[in-house]
Amino acid sequence: MAVRARDSLPPGPPPSPPPRQSPLLMLPLEEDEDGHGCRFFSIKDKTALALRGFPEVFSESRCVGSSHGWLVLLDKGSEPYLLDPLLGGRRVLRLPPVETFPCVLRVFRSDDDGCGLAALYETVHLGCWRNTTLLSLQTLSDYIVSKAVLSANPNDVDKGKSCWVVVIFGSESKLAFCGCKDFGGGGAWTELTGIHAPYSDVIFYDGTLFALCNNGFVEAWDFNRDSPIKIMEIKSSFPPKSAEAAHALRKVCFTNSYLVEAGGEILLLVRFAGYFVNGDGVPVEEDYLLTEEDTHPLVCPYRTLYFHVYMLDMNTEEWMGLDSIGHRAVFVGGSQSASVSARDFPELEANSVYFTDDYWEPAERDDLYGGHDMGVYNLQSGKVKEICELGSDKIEPPPFWVFPSDYRSKRG
Repeated sequence: MAVRARDSLPPGPPPSPPPRQSPLLMLPLEEDEDGHGCRFFSIKDKTALALRGFPEVFSESRCVGSSHGWLVLLDKGSEPYLLDPLLGGRRVLRLPPVETFPCVLRVFRSDDDGCGLAALYETVHLGCWRNTTLLSLQTLSDYIVSKAVLSANPNDVDKGKSCWVVVIFGSESKLAFCGCKDFGGGGAWTELTGIHAPYSDVIFYDGTLFALCNNGFVEAWDFNRDSPIKIMEIKSSFPPKSAEAAHALRKVCFTNSYLVEAGGEILLLVRFAGYFVNGDGVPVEEDYLLTEEDTHPLVCPYRTLYFHVYMLDMNTEEWMGLDSIGHRAVFVGGSQSASVSARDFPELEANSVYFTDDYWEPAERDDLYGGHDMGVYNLQSGKVKEICELGSDKIEPPPFWVFPSDYRSKRG
């Protein structure tokens, strides 16, 4: 399908009531801060508030999602759970156990205490060759889930509303889900049958799950029922502009793609980042890092360079290129992508993308940097600005967006 250009988002339907607070940036505690917890950086106040008293398991967990004010985490045994960080982690909800994922064939546990030791993990190569690998459960947490989203705030379950968790899992990047009836550690993960895996991103919008396929297609399931049902398949091929740019820059850049709802429209954001970016902001090849005069390689961390933005035309099934998203600010990264109006939050920069680091490939980890790639990209200027100064290119665990507005508005 062709990509048609458009200046900006259409006016769209009347906006929903504004949330009470703009997104917070969740950061790790400082090295000299004791206890288990995290810091929340306020874009408005330019300050970070430390919250401690989290359960000990939090400090040994890997975050794989942030949605509706809650975190989706994997503990050191790869067991998934939900945690409410804005209540200091005092509420924890266990999700179905790791052995119920379709790609986990068996979990070996100790006879002494029943703790998990290792798992047989099924991998697929070139789409057909299947292999089984024995991994420690701590190592498995790097591979089992790449992203998780929630359909609603779990606190609303007490009000008779449903809450679903959907994850992108396994080496084939398929989809699985569980419902609130499975919270508490029982139940099982159920594969959500789709035909266009691997999937690169998922979002919930008004109870509908939209899943982005690597080829640019979009599939949708209605979760406003006892069990989800597929309602839509949009064969919108990946935008040629971004595909051609990614191919031309493949030696120095990589891409990530995101779905986001903005003003009732479904947007696609394609993020271009350089593997190695020098001090002038220019992506370079790896050979550049080592010169004849110096046997110590230069340190040029990966960094985001720019974004391409598109809007989905449901009628033509085409991705339409956008030069502007108007007054909206979009948030992407490891959290569920979201957008808000800068008119409601003067502290935010309109027509901009706020991004955090989600480059989590275990094989690409470096002791000198990681978690650092975050900033604000303005679509009009084409420039990236920093969100806050952390003084290090190594931030572990990586930052996540948390939306307190979802949490507070649902409980108030």
